[in-house]
Amino acid sequence: MAQGSSKPYVIGFEREHERLELQARIGRIAEHLRHVPLQPTDRVLDAGCGSGSMSRLLAQQVPDGSVVGVDVNEQYLTYARARAEDEGVRNVEFHTGDVFALPFEDDSFDVVWCKYVLQWVNDPVHAVQEFARVTRPGGVIVSSHFDRFGIGLHPVDPELQLAAEAFFHGCVDPNVGPKVHGMFREVGISDISVDVEVDNSFTVVGPIDPDRRRNWEDQLDAAFSVAVRTTGSEEGARQFVDRFLAHHDDADTLTVCYLHFVTGRVPED
Repeated sequence: MAQGSSKPYVIGFEREHERLELQARIGRIAEHLRHVPLQPTDRVLDAGCGSGSMSRLLAQQVPDGSVVGVDVNEQYLTYARARAEDEGVRNVEFHTGDVFALPFEDDSFDVVWCKYVLQWVNDPVHAVQEFARVTRPGGVIVSSHFDRFGIGLHPVDPELQLAAEAFFHGCVDPNVGPKVHGMFREVGISDISVDVEVDNSFTVVGPIDPDRRRNWEDQLDAAFSVAVRTTGSEEGARQFVDRFLAHHDDADTLTVCYLHFVTGRVPED
């Protein structure tokens, strides 16, 4: 991504591609396909593809078409290529690319899919403009982004809530999902619809299961420096992490996060 246009990816670590694959599984991403209108011959872009989990699923839905996954992290793409090869998915390819300057001609794709990307960028409208540029007239853009990420804690413990708000706002935009509708309108995308669902990756009716707990543990560990900054000390950061995980371990708690699926069409010329 262009220098200065993106927030630091504070949860990046050596095994991040494996965590992304786990997160896709617990998030039940195959269910996302109902939000993506596909034809068998479509050419599809997965913008910010990570481990390539959604790219592989999309490719299976377009047997006479093709899917291109783009990400800035070459380690993720190496993993994505290997997984696609192992699973025999032949109509998918992966390229290094910047969502602010996608390496494709105008009108290259019938469908563009994007999930969990716009919270990381300082100018998400610019990224949406790029999605629209590479989508053919009449083509479709589908965005899936969260709301209340990490901060929908119930019952509310005021001290933990304040610490969580500071931490997650220090990492990403945890409420980006509801803003995407306006971004689509701003760049001229039409026929916009919005569906809101529970985000299965981050919604937990306590006590948390081992996979979701590991997903949180890896992210909190990778972003520990943010917790140090937002709490003011390493001891404060450790206390926040312990309290956050203890909330999820408690059988009497609920943590809820939502996904906003925003779909729109690039106007015909």
